[in-house]
Amino acid sequence: MASPRRPAVLLVVSLLVSFTFPMPDPMPLPWAQLPQSHAIVMSDPAPAQVGTSFSPRHATYLGLDWKEAYRSLEAMHFKVIRLSAYWDQVDAEGYDQLDWLLNESQASGQPVVLSVGMKGLGWPEFYIPRSLQPSTEDGGDVSQDGLLRAAVLDFVHETVSRYRNNPTLVAWQVENEPLNPAGPHRWFIGRDLLAMEVATLKSLDSRPVIVNAFGHFNMLFDRTSNRSGFDLKSLLGFESDTAEAQSLGVLGRDDILGLDVYTEIGYRFLGHDGVSHAGSDWAGKAGHWRGVALKQSKQAWVTEAQAEPWESSINSYGDPKSTVAADIGARFTSIREQGFGTILLWGSEYWLWRASNGDPSWLNAVKTILAANAGAPDLVS
Repeated sequence: MASPRRPAVLLVVSLLVSFTFPMPDPMPLPWAQLPQSHAIVMSDPAPAQVGTSFSPRHATYLGLDWKEAYRSLEAMHFKVIRLSAYWDQVDAEGYDQLDWLLNESQASGQPVVLSVGMKGLGWPEFYIPRSLQPSTEDGGDVSQDGLLRAAVLDFVHETVSRYRNNPTLVAWQVENEPLNPAGPHRWFIGRDLLAMEVATLKSLDSRPVIVNAFGHFNMLFDRTSNRSGFDLKSLLGFESDTAEAQSLGVLGRDDILGLDVYTEIGYRFLGHDGVSHAGSDWAGKAGHWRGVALKQSKQAWVTEAQAEPWESSINSYGDPKSTVAADIGARFTSIREQGFGTILLWGSEYWLWRASNGDPSWLNAVKTILAANAGAPDLVS
């Protein structure tokens, strides 16, 4: 059995009101410029570049052979697979596992994105070596630790230098949701350090850079997942302090804003399980940020589209309450209708695990999407 993407218990306090009693989507404030809930940008969109993410750690946790799992994904012909350089693992064991993944990708011609920094794909979010653990208070900015700042810049430099000659790399990702508080301590990474990491990478390689943010869920979640908390300016509709706007601010022309989009999140409160749903404007809000990026001559991808359950407890991971395989296609269509041409489905290890236990429905749902979008152009660096 496996853990959900992030333990939902961390959301309970911050989302107490919306989780305890099912509530209709909050009415937008009259002065807030919000996107229309069901506005469709593309009614008959062209095929999308469909990708996914992969973590050998999570595959191993689920009892899979991580090498065979990765080869299974390669055989599905995703346009891109996103990988992560886990800093604590590299510090303790070296680059052997990542070398294998990048060499295998090059041999098979599998395009990849590599995420670098202290924050990686999946729980516990931060992968800082034991010797560099900061004393930052809960909810704080870890980039205020001077030793950690210097060390992570060195790690970015070392990792990019090691892999920049690999032709299968189509883009780099700097950190993972850096401006969103996350992990057991709900730390975040300050914009200044993020900009330094981006600059370090750009000094070494010319490929596009991705900075991603957790996308719009609902009003209460958005306010509590923002490092500023219940910020009056954001409630009034001003966007300059949002993770999306700050991410765009550190990116250059042709770089990529990544949005991580989830619509169903399980929770437990007072011994009862439930599911919180995204507001009806979740897709439109993602499309809004795509439009903002395009106006700045930047790209926008969905770097995580929910295609795996987000459960309140590990006990229901095999019999999920939050989402089912049949939901994947509809969610993908809603994102594609907002004009996104590159969409990475989250949950590859889960699909393979379910299939290995006799339930291929998740894998089949993804294969259906891949088949329908097979005509999309290849990603090139």
